[in-house]
This record gives sequence, C-alpha cells and structure tokens, in this order.
Amino acid sequence: MYLTLRELQEMIFDKRVLAICVTATFVCTIAAPFGTGATALPMRALYWTACIFSAMVLSNLIITSAHRSPRLDVLPNWAKNLVGALVFAAIYAGVLVALTRLFFGNAPSIPGYVELFLYSAPIAIAVAFVVELFRENAPDQQRATSPSDRFFKRLKPALGRDLICLSMQDHYVEVRTALGAQLVLMRFADALEELTDQPGWRIHRSHWVAEAGVADIKRDGGKTMVVTTDGAELPVSRTYLPTLRDDGVLKRFS
Repeated sequence: MYLTLRELQEMIFDKRVLAICVTATFVCTIAAPFGTGATALPMRALYWTACIFSAMVLSNLIITSAHRSPRLDVLPNWAKNLVGALVFAAIYAGVLVALTRLFFGNAPSIPGYVELFLYSAPIAIAVAFVVELFRENAPDQQRATSPSDRFFKRLKPALGRDLICLSMQDHYVEVRTALGAQLVLMRFADALEELTDQPGWRIHRSHWVAEAGVADIKRDGGKTMVVTTDGAELPVSRTYLPTLRDDGVLKRFS
C-alpha cells in the first residue's frame, strides 16, 4: 500500500470529503436507486452510508497506490489514473455485491456484479481524471515540491527525513534514517534520481551515503570505508573515491 495511515486519516476526516460523502449518502437514501426504495429508511441510510464511505476510502487508497507504484512509473499520469480507476471499480463492484446481499439478500431488483462494475467504472474514471485535472491546473506554488518528496512518500512517516544511507538489497533499497530503517521495492538508480536534491555521495555501486550520515572515514591499506552515524561501515569503491576527494570529504576526516 502506498497511502500511509496518516494520509488516510487526514483524507477521511477532511471536512470537504466528509461533506461530499454525507451529501451523497443523503441523496441516495432519499432517491433510493437500484431498487432500494422498498427497504425501511433507517436500513437504507445505513446501506448507503456503508457504500459511499467504502467507495471514498477504497478509491483514494487504490488510485493513490497506482500513482505511487514504482511498477507503473513507465506510464503517464493519465494511464495511472485509468489503471487505478479500473482496479477500484473491479474491487468496489465486489464490495457492493457483498453489502447488497448483506442488507437485502438476493432480491431480484438488485444489480449483479457485472452491472455494478459497468456503473462504477465510468464514474471512477471520470472522478480520477477530474482530480488529475485540478492537480495539473493548481497554482505553481501549491504544486511545487522538491525532487525528494516522491521518495519520502514511500517511507513510513515515523522514519522522518534525516537520511543516513541507502543500500541495494536485491530488488529492494534499504533506507536508513536517524529514526530507523525500511526496505523499499524500487531500483537503486531510481532512488538516487529522486534524491538529487539531498546532499550526499554514491560511494559504491550498492551504497549511497548522506552528507550528514558520515561520521568518519577509515583507511586500511588500499581499502576505504565510510563509517555512518549509526555505526555501519560501508565500502568506498575506486570508481567513486575521486568524488569524495574532490569534494574534500577525505581531507575533512584525515
């Protein structure tokens, strides 16, 4: 999942989102579409509350995950929107079937999965594209972000932004900060590209260290090791040694 718990909580308790959900619930309860009018008002209100709020949570969770998924980085934003909306519609149609059977049993007037999917998909796609349109047309000062913001969104908020180092671990990148560590599924090269505004150095094909993460530099014969502030020792390859020398890092710890 790429939507953090904090972001989900902020989204759920956002006054504008709550207002939209409450209004939609009220309209659906009164209008009673899809053959729900034969049910008592309290039961109908409870049903539409569950439908509307589950749609709000799932749509944000799935579409945001599609936007932040490294596997979809090759796609433009509109294609990510389309993927997220279709996945949401496929899952949400199943949720609607389950809720409908829970509240109304197998009433013949209630649509089935395919019909509910066909209702949900166009609405989900339209909403996703409208949200993207507003995002693209937002004032520059509201949309301005640093290059590393995308990277930090992949991390648990509890880890903060005080990077120490990154290390490649198969298909993952191990990220260590002053508050802990986390494995992130992404390419090492992509991680470094997203951290172009963070002061630090690539010291090995598998290691990057933040400037603030360097506690010492040790030399033992022909080997050079960076000692990080959390006590780890990372090798410096000959390929990247000149960069440390040119930036005065070696001299600083001589």
